[in-house]
Amino acid sequence: MIYKKFKILLHLQYKRPLKRKIWTVSLITSCFLLYSSFVHKAEAIPEIYAQSYIVVDAKSGRIIGSRNPEMKLPIASTTKIMTAILAIERIEDYDKKIEVPASCAGIEGSSIYLKPKQKVSIRDLLYGTMLRSGNDAAQTLAEFAGSKNEAGFIEMMNVRARELGALNSNFVNPHGLNNDNHYSTAYDLALISSHAMKNDLFKEITSAEKYKADSLNTYLYNKNKVVYEYEYGTGIKIGYTKAAGRCLVASAEKDGTEIIVVVLNDNNWFQDCYKIFDWAFENYKSYQMVEQGQFAGRTADGKPVFIDRSFSYILTDEEKEKIRLESEITVPHIINNRRTNICGTFRVYIGDEIIHTGSLVSDY
Repeated sequence: MIYKKFKILLHLQYKRPLKRKIWTVSLITSCFLLYSSFVHKAEAIPEIYAQSYIVVDAKSGRIIGSRNPEMKLPIASTTKIMTAILAIERIEDYDKKIEVPASCAGIEGSSIYLKPKQKVSIRDLLYGTMLRSGNDAAQTLAEFAGSKNEAGFIEMMNVRARELGALNSNFVNPHGLNNDNHYSTAYDLALISSHAMKNDLFKEITSAEKYKADSLNTYLYNKNKVVYEYEYGTGIKIGYTKAAGRCLVASAEKDGTEIIVVVLNDNNWFQDCYKIFDWAFENYKSYQMVEQGQFAGRTADGKPVFIDRSFSYILTDEEKEKIRLESEITVPHIINNRRTNICGTFRVYIGDEIIHTGSLVSDY
């Protein structure tokens, strides 16, 4: 039984870094939208050279540009994004030193030149995998995180991909050397990368320009020029093989708006990403749609209900004027084994399009 249905006008504030805002809403009985004849309209996305690409909001996953995003292609060393984040999620002690198996030394392609039985820390292997794209580092991580079972680790890579919604990917190795059965898509890589960049250690590693690897007695310099060449660059991984061409997953953040761009088989890889970043930051900004704990109405007996989880989304100026939120307050109930009382749902719209659905709760 639905007790009440509210329509809410959102007064959005632009998210700025290092400054937490309290987002307010006005509860009203009729919904109205504000329109302006002076609203800036988004420019068309620039043309780039990539065979396949995608541009997404790192926080909400909103896609704002793409071409052939679900085309299955070889992805070279961008594979190591999955290798690194899975190793981080499975290993507890990153400063533990492990012995390099003989099978992990001397692998072709990019290398940090590990030697059999050399003692190396997990942390240095993670940096060696992401900054220097060491195939030997990635292989060693896979052996250790897979409990000395590389095949088991590769299976975990594929299971994790499916859990993240990356359904058109298949991994057969942890480093990305060419194999006809090893592939992904721009869309899948964006999903995997968005997940990985939410991990503090992963983001710290991939954003580093250089790193002192004590167990290797050397400095590792990042091959990904995004982190020091583009003003707002934050990561994440390059890749190249003859079969895959030049592949790049790049991230950048400006004034709280974080964008991930994936380009596959793109000879103009870095400049194309910078061009897309400039376009995205010019035309889109991140806004907090709702805040956890935000008041959203009252039940029939007068008890307040609140937004369960925060939600942010990137919008153009034109779209910002079309945002609205509707909430439906119901009899309190418990779902999905949660102890929290669910008191209804809310939906965020751009015009008539639903962009997010969430729960209303009696406490948070």
